[in-house]
Amino acid sequence: MNATVEKKKIHTMLWRMIGGAVFGAAMTGLFLLILQPRMDIDDPSQMIAIIAGISYLLIGLSVGIGLVAPNAGSRFLNVEDADELREERPKLRSGAIACALIGTFLLVLALAPDGSLMTRTVTFWFAAACLVGVVIASFMSRKTDELTRLITLEASAGTLHIALVVLAAWAALAEFGYAPLLSPLGLIAGLAVLELIAILAVSAKKGLMTPR
Repeated sequence: MNATVEKKKIHTMLWRMIGGAVFGAAMTGLFLLILQPRMDIDDPSQMIAIIAGISYLLIGLSVGIGLVAPNAGSRFLNVEDADELREERPKLRSGAIACALIGTFLLVLALAPDGSLMTRTVTFWFAAACLVGVVIASFMSRKTDELTRLITLEASAGTLHIALVVLAAWAALAEFGYAPLLSPLGLIAGLAVLELIAILAVSAKKGLMTPR
């Protein structure tokens, strides 16, 4: 019986991974196709911001869709059933909103130089509104369980340590002309990517990525 259950869990995990990869690739391709006229592939800061923005936005939208439709969400999110999604809705909702706003913030700033979507003034206030929304969403999710707080602390510490090494190496390469300089947006986007990777790594270490 246990072997059958484990086999079913692995099968479910594989399908979720495949489905998530296909969905992520399709949506990323769609975003890049739409944004291509406004992208500068020679600007590493813009590319990092676009990649980070799309990643955060897709995560936020995926969790948001799962919360709106728990029965469907339980099929592609790593939860036991729809009831767990309903129980965790307050915590997941604020996290989904924060992710979507972070992604929107990065994409707006990455595309701001183009000027064809919004004026500089509108872009500034829109980005500011996204930041305020992230702060509010984070404040709403301050009452979390001990495991979530531990994951956040470990991920933040890991991000800081990795960022120091990566940025130091990048600075050395840039100083001698072997790498392009990053703008403040590139640095923020890079930190956002590292933070996301660290959260996934710590969550996996804690067993939260194990199929439910």
